[in-house]
Amino acid sequence: MVLLVRIEWGRIFPKNIIFGDPLSEKGQMSAPFELLVAVIIMGFVIIIGTVMMKSATDAVCLNTVNKSMTDFKNFLEDTANYRSSHKFEFRPTQCFNPAKARIVITKITGSMSCSNKCGIASDTCWVMQFSAMDISNGFYQKCLNIAAFTSFPGVNENCPTTEADLKGFDAIKTEDGVPLGTYILRNVASSAETYPKVCVYHKA
Repeated sequence: MVLLVRIEWGRIFPKNIIFGDPLSEKGQMSAPFELLVAVIIMGFVIIIGTVMMKSATDAVCLNTVNKSMTDFKNFLEDTANYRSSHKFEFRPTQCFNPAKARIVITKITGSMSCSNKCGIASDTCWVMQFSAMDISNGFYQKCLNIAAFTSFPGVNENCPTTEADLKGFDAIKTEDGVPLGTYILRNVASSAETYPKVCVYHKA
């Protein structure tokens, strides 16, 4: 009677390399190990999938930041070079943590540095930089096509704030950071001054 049961079981559930013979001691011992291997493989698949999704999300985020920085750059160059005034929003999609990100407009000095970063033969150049610690490859840099001796005076540095349309705005030093918000750009250099003097006004 016992032999008949073993024969019927073997016919219904044949031996295979995954589970082994369920009635054999060897099959019973290998089943937990095979289950563990399957769990480990599944864990790796989940981890790899998560990393790939994060990379794709970061790429989309950087494209959005790149577009916003390009708009800012164009407005800034137009203000510096043609004395135009611009009001615009600088609010890239919140796909990064502002507390871990930094956006600045800064002056680079040294002919080698300007050549490497902007491809120009100059001892001074201006760049707009974005960096975020919580994004993969989270760094962007854009060179500004403005005069090397352009200045960005901040608050209390000859940037007028009495005009009606500047209510609620503050003049900021771009080298201290460019926060998200609404901006007004103005070239306040007098006709007697040779180089642009761009006031950057910000309102959160």
